[in-house]
Amino acid sequence: MGINFDYANEEAIDKIGVLTSHDTSLGEDSGWTRSVIQKIKNDILNSPQTKAASSSFDRGDYDSDELAAWDWYQDNVVDQDHWKQLVKDYNADVTNPDHVDPADYDPEHQYIPKDDGAIAPPETSTYSGSNNPNHELAVSTEALNFMAGQLDQIVGDGTGMLFDARNTLNAIAMKPGGFAKAEILRQKIDGVNATDAGLRGDSMGLMLAVHEALYAVKTGLRQMARDYDNAEDFNSMTADQLGESMGSAWGKIGNIGDYGQGSGSTAGGN
Repeated sequence: MGINFDYANEEAIDKIGVLTSHDTSLGEDSGWTRSVIQKIKNDILNSPQTKAASSSFDRGDYDSDELAAWDWYQDNVVDQDHWKQLVKDYNADVTNPDHVDPADYDPEHQYIPKDDGAIAPPETSTYSGSNNPNHELAVSTEALNFMAGQLDQIVGDGTGMLFDARNTLNAIAMKPGGFAKAEILRQKIDGVNATDAGLRGDSMGLMLAVHEALYAVKTGLRQMARDYDNAEDFNSMTADQLGESMGSAWGKIGNIGDYGQGSGSTAGGN
């Protein structure tokens, strides 16, 4: 499944690299602009005013640099006219032969650092709370909050091990040299243009989709725990209430199935 460049979605923004370029221009660490944007988006999503205004959040909660980053994002990335120009510039750049001419292969150079693929596992623990010994409760809010806390170790607000793995994958530069078959393999992995993300782009999209699904599950669990704590009867949650708490999570989980469906293409169309 290729990246949709019709509007400013996260996959397309990452492919173009506009947030990373903005970080560099500000002298900030890579990922700073994304973290600010994600934080404000989550603030808007959880705001009680969201139903009245899709962009409502308390600007007093953010410093001037964060507000400037958000306003820049709205005016220069989300704005449709600016977005179309970003995509046009990106497509012109990736199809320019001067930018894709492979360098000579150097057998003495280690192009990609050796990595055994190991990851640092998150710090999780075993639930040791109440196990509903009297069988009076349908769900334990303690257990719901514990599960959400475990997911905190994996998915944060624009951070987490999936984001780290995604950034690592995005940073790899494939340089096949002058071998035709190796260049075809590179195109299959890297993609050839804005409509074909290749295996790398598809994998990055999958990582983002899994992150969003787990984040939505975490948010939904905490919402259910709050609803239960505020309910007179702990077991009174209706199907509609469950849908309100977890509906976003079900949708995000369903989106995962959109990935891994394509076979990639090459500049020759195969």
